[in-house]
Amino acid sequence: MKQSNHQEEDQVYEKPSKSEIKRRLEARHNLAEEMSRLTPDKWKQMPIPERLLESLKETANVRSHGGIRRHIAYLGKIMGTFSEEEVDAMKQALIKIVGVNKANKMKI
Repeated sequence: MKQSNHQEEDQVYEKPSKSEIKRRLEARHNLAEEMSRLTPDKWKQMPIPERLLESLKETANVRSHGGIRRHIAYLGKIMGTFSEEEVDAMKQALIKIVGVNKANKMKI
């Protein structure tokens, strides 16, 4: 019987559960929603990728309730394409802008 000396073979790599993936996407959606409520001056203080910034600027043109809901969903979808580091940087910048107390009340 031969034993493996390679720890890599012995390790089991677990991928995130479906629930964990859903929680991450929901958090990104909530972050996008909170960012859409900020003014363009506040966006300049944040490390927002160009693609998301352009979509955030379009938020002011959306008038209907259903349209706003769909646009926020679209922003959340864009947020889903960013790395954890990019999302965390945006979240930290938002917390710095609005303050810790208000950020704790947000669903981010």
